[in-house]
Amino acid sequence: MPIQQFMTAAFGAAAIFASAAHAEVSTHQNINTVEIRDFIGAVNIETAASGDVRLDNQPGDDADYPVIVDTDNGVLSIRSYEDPDETRWHRDVDWRRYEERAFEVFLEDYPTITLTIPAGAALSFDSAVVKLTADNTNGALSVREGHVDGVIGDIASGDIKIHGSGDLKTGVVAGALDIGIHGSGDFEALTVETLEASIHGSGDINLRDVNGDATVGIHGSGDVTLGNVNGSFVASIHGSGDIDAGDVAGGAATSVYGSGDISLASINGETTAKVHGSGYINIRDGRAEDLRVEIHGSGGFDFGGVATNPDVRASRSGDVYIRRHEGSVRVSGDGDVRISGVQYGDD
Repeated sequence: MPIQQFMTAAFGAAAIFASAAHAEVSTHQNINTVEIRDFIGAVNIETAASGDVRLDNQPGDDADYPVIVDTDNGVLSIRSYEDPDETRWHRDVDWRRYEERAFEVFLEDYPTITLTIPAGAALSFDSAVVKLTADNTNGALSVREGHVDGVIGDIASGDIKIHGSGDLKTGVVAGALDIGIHGSGDFEALTVETLEASIHGSGDINLRDVNGDATVGIHGSGDVTLGNVNGSFVASIHGSGDIDAGDVAGGAATSVYGSGDISLASINGETTAKVHGSGYINIRDGRAEDLRVEIHGSGGFDFGGVATNPDVRASRSGDVYIRRHEGSVRVSGDGDVRISGVQYGDD
């Protein structure tokens, strides 16, 4: 039996493209999800109003790299034989020689997949090492494991995990965005509906406004920059990272464990601030309802707005400044506390 027939039989209905110097083109009907996994290559995605999925597979310099394509229950799967991490692919990326172009040069050996998909189709990348270029898909985007680097336009929602040094940019996220960075990667997006963001390492996240609630956590030296948050905001740092946000409409729970900094343009709602270490929390304006502040260490809290019923605990060499207050004041500890121009000394 010829090898091509044998491989096709072994994988059922899957189509296998390999050992071809020319592009292979296929069309697939009734597809709502495109899944790319265990794959290395470049992926270009164009969106049509509706219709079939068109797949154009252009082999790279290593024409023997297999591309397996099959469909099952509305899912178009594109994959190769093994998880790229098991091949230690990153050892073949010559960063020293090619610098910023190193990843693109590395991918020249691998296929370029060009897809035309209907608007709203979901995209999933799992254990894929990919350079992605896509327009407004308006569908869900999922990224797990691997290394996805590139740009995509507007999406319906995002469940994105960046491992290593990947750099990914998206347009507007119409729904929820769950973004996690493990390493030194970067992520950028325009407006999102709701946000769950975490960094473990030195990565960066930059977003415009969040229309609803936002939760941000940093473990390490990463940075998160947001526009306005039109819901509640939970921000925490363990380490030396920085979180910077605009106006927060729904109150905030902020905490720093270490030497990190949190800065907000303004607040409106119930507010808590905790610092353990030498970190700092700064809120430039607004109204903090039932403000609660705890400082343990040499860190500080600075608020340029109006606080109602502030309750402050500042130990050791901590500093607290509240420009103006309404209601009762409660202060404990031996820190340096100033509220509405009044200096509060040791207990």
